[in-house]
Amino acid sequence: MIKQVKKGDDAALEELFALYQPLVNKVLKGYYLRHYDQKDWQQEAMIICYEAAMVYSERKGNFAGLYKAKLTNHARTLVRYHTALRRRTYNNSISLERIDLQGINEPKRSELAIPINDTYNNFVKSLSRLELIALLTILGEVSVEYVIDQLNIGAAQLLRARSRTIQKMRNVLF
Repeated sequence: MIKQVKKGDDAALEELFALYQPLVNKVLKGYYLRHYDQKDWQQEAMIICYEAAMVYSERKGNFAGLYKAKLTNHARTLVRYHTALRRRTYNNSISLERIDLQGINEPKRSELAIPINDTYNNFVKSLSRLELIALLTILGEVSVEYVIDQLNIGAAQLLRARSRTIQKMRNVLF
């Protein structure tokens, strides 16, 4: 059958795949991807079966071992790809078709609430005048353009002050 698959016989590929279906089921039972159903896994397994048949050589061992190794490696690669940090948000998202559109509320801007406690007071007291102005720009209470134009503070100076303020904020609050 493998020789026929190498010649391009689709029926031989389907027959070969059906012969190794128990192996496919056993290997793929150990892997889960949120957006993959049984048909997707079967399609992936069929592609790997074809690739394994194309590279198979009788001198290197049996076909079952090669197919199992290639299928396991491919499944692991798919799982790693789909669980990568940069795709985690997409994988954890919910489609709009699945949620009730009436239940979605637009986010509202909350008024600035200043926590009154010693930690915050100490943080604010540790800031210089320039850093206080930078804090106001960070919080969005004063625009950067206003600070540069009206208060005659240079853009580079304000940028450095903002960086220092953020660093101090991290040190105190976190």
